[in-house]
Amino acid sequence: MFRKTALVILLVMCLVPCAFADETEAVSADTLPVSQDEQPDEMTLRENALNQKAAELDALAEELAGREAKLIQQEKDSAAKARSINAESRKISGISTSLLGRENQMTKRELDLKAREAELARREMKFAEESQRFTEASSALAGREADLAKREADLAAREAELNAKISAKEAADNLTAREADLVKREAALTEREATGNRLTAWETELQSKDAALKAREEAVAARESAVSDAEKKLAESTEKVSTHEAELARKEADLTARESELEANNKKLTEATASLGERDTALMNREAEATRKSAELAELETLIKELPAFDPNSSTEAAMILTYKIPAEKRRELIAMQREAYSRYSSNRVTQALEEYTKAFEAEPSANYLAAYWAGLAAERLRGRRDEALEWANKALEINPDYRPAQELKRRLEAPARSTNTQQRRRTTTSR
Repeated sequence: MFRKTALVILLVMCLVPCAFADETEAVSADTLPVSQDEQPDEMTLRENALNQKAAELDALAEELAGREAKLIQQEKDSAAKARSINAESRKISGISTSLLGRENQMTKRELDLKAREAELARREMKFAEESQRFTEASSALAGREADLAKREADLAAREAELNAKISAKEAADNLTAREADLVKREAALTEREATGNRLTAWETELQSKDAALKAREEAVAARESAVSDAEKKLAESTEKVSTHEAELARKEADLTARESELEANNKKLTEATASLGERDTALMNREAEATRKSAELAELETLIKELPAFDPNSSTEAAMILTYKIPAEKRRELIAMQREAYSRYSSNRVTQALEEYTKAFEAEPSANYLAAYWAGLAAERLRGRRDEALEWANKALEINPDYRPAQELKRRLEAPARSTNTQQRRRTTTSR
């Protein structure tokens, strides 16, 4: 109770001074002289100022509303552009994935081609071994035939000798000698027939091996045809992808021109497009390389089909150029030049053939000893060019010292000169 009384007293003490102050201010305000004309003008000015500020605030509000709507529209446009760019990025990612798949396919094709090259090299070595065996068998047959011919000549000589003795002996002795000679000749003929039978069996075996090789070569040709068809389909698919990528690049250029506000994203897209172009160019180069290797393999198989048995140190065929350790394109060029020169040589156009062989040698002077040998043969057939033929033989031997045809040509060219020098020495001694 005491507390409530104290609070009431305190409240009265606070309110009483405020009441006196209000009365004093009212009295002082009533006592001041106030002009009735000035008070409405000040209110009007304040009202006008407030109205002007209100109008300015309304205009500012409208401007802010317009700017807000414009910002909202710009945000919507930016969102739409971002969605379109994301869609293009997804398309490019899909194209990148497809290009990676194509690159893997090309890598697999390269591995297959390398495996085929190794298989062809193995077949070529095996064919060379079979050819060497055939050559050795042929040489053995030739040696036996020469031996049989020699034995026949001996028999003929002995028969002639016996005929000469018949005139000096009696008829009975002559008949006995002739009977013994006939028995020997029959034995020799029996042995010769047995040798001929063995040779016939060897020839039959060689023919069967040759037929088997031809069948395997035909199977390889069929596989090559299938690979060529697959490569054509791959080339068509590559062309379609290239067209699609060109269209995509054009669309990306248009998007870059329209979207100046998103330069950073467009720059990334341009870099991605450039990377795709480089990868596509690399893939095209690898496809061209694979096509070139396929052509080289096809040509190599064609040459293997036509390839006779040869030894790089004794053969004079154009196919021997395949043993040169030079690029495949250069080997094809040298084989073509060798065949052209031989066509002129075989048609007795020896001078033109010598010119063609010279061009073939100059095209690869560090390896083409076959052209040097044939140039020596052509020069040998021409009158007064024996020294030039000897120079060509020496050039062939400088490249391959073990080349037997060039060695034989050199011996043949040097033999007349040696005999001529010997005759001149004998004449000089006689005159002395």
